[in-house]
Amino acid sequence: MSLTTPSLMIDGVTLMAMSAAIITLFGGIQIVYRGFWWWVGAQWSATLGLLLLNFTNWHTSILPLANLLVLQWPIVVLGGVRRFYPRHALRIAPSVDLLMLATIFTAWLALWVVQGRTVAEVAAVSAGASILHLYSAVLTAKLHDFRRSSALKILFVALCFTGVVHMLRAIQAHSHLLSWLSVDSLRMASGFATTMMALLMVYLCVQLTYERTSRKMRESQRQLRYLADMDMLTEVPNRRHFYELADEALASTETGAASIVMFDIDHFKLINDEMGHAAGDAALRKVARCVRDTLRGRDVAGRIGGDEFALLLPETPGQDAVSVADRIATQLRVHTDADFAGPLSLSFGVVLVKPDENINEAMRRADRALYEAKRQGRSCAVIASGTDEDLVFSTSQAMGLSTI
Repeated sequence: MSLTTPSLMIDGVTLMAMSAAIITLFGGIQIVYRGFWWWVGAQWSATLGLLLLNFTNWHTSILPLANLLVLQWPIVVLGGVRRFYPRHALRIAPSVDLLMLATIFTAWLALWVVQGRTVAEVAAVSAGASILHLYSAVLTAKLHDFRRSSALKILFVALCFTGVVHMLRAIQAHSHLLSWLSVDSLRMASGFATTMMALLMVYLCVQLTYERTSRKMRESQRQLRYLADMDMLTEVPNRRHFYELADEALASTETGAASIVMFDIDHFKLINDEMGHAAGDAALRKVARCVRDTLRGRDVAGRIGGDEFALLLPETPGQDAVSVADRIATQLRVHTDADFAGPLSLSFGVVLVKPDENINEAMRRADRALYEAKRQGRSCAVIASGTDEDLVFSTSQAMGLSTI
């Protein structure tokens, strides 16, 4: 496979060896992912193949091994890409990749054995290299991450370019139809393609690793943010995040058109003491599930602490907020199983957010309304109106008696 002049071959081997050494060093000092060492192996194998091509004039029996080591490059690189993106399975199985390589190499080998080192053999190996590069390019473009990965797009372009160069050389070697392209020009183009791929693989290995690391870091940050914002037991926002969400919701809600509801589980301490903390945790999860199933997408719920929860209901007057509370309590009664001695019940305190009031002030009034609901007999809701100094409480309304 005498593709270039001796000087270009030496340059190609040198650059390929340098790129292989660089990515090997990179893999030794950085965190890398599945498939990376396939790319390293492809580089070193191609380097050895190019090196052996320089000695084929001395001993022609070296040629099959040299050609195989050069031809393997796009297929082994593709194998690394497959393993780098294991969740994005391609419709064509990896065994087809190896079958393509084996078929093309066997076809060239048969031609070489019959005819020896001829123009037809050069055309055959160039055509085979073209097919393998274009095949790898097509499968690379089929990956799910192709559209958002600049490195995959660059790899696709490089594979296509190299495949076209090999195809042009195959056509020129076989039929000389391309009168506008000289053999020397194609040799130069082949040398350039080899040099380009050698340098490009350094960038691609680093860039693909960087892209994967960046995605993992973003996912880790998302998970950490979730852990910081959510109460893990009930899967609703924790106290801090509830206040953040409530402030945002109030800022985008018409003045005076939002209600705050605070509620807790009646006799929760008794549940923990008599039935154990596992039963208490189960009760909290049941309450949170009923809340999630009842609220609208724009409503905000949170676990304030212990068995105490809070709701912000935008564009909801006080009496409508009581209806929401009743639906939550009713669902809880319906879905409470025989693990509890009796039905779980909730007490609610409801306030309408005032035009000049922030979330902290409204929560203090709602907490006092909740305390009043406890005083009036539990399993009920009380609406508080008036100022902090002169709160007026409504008569309690029984909760959990309606039908769903």
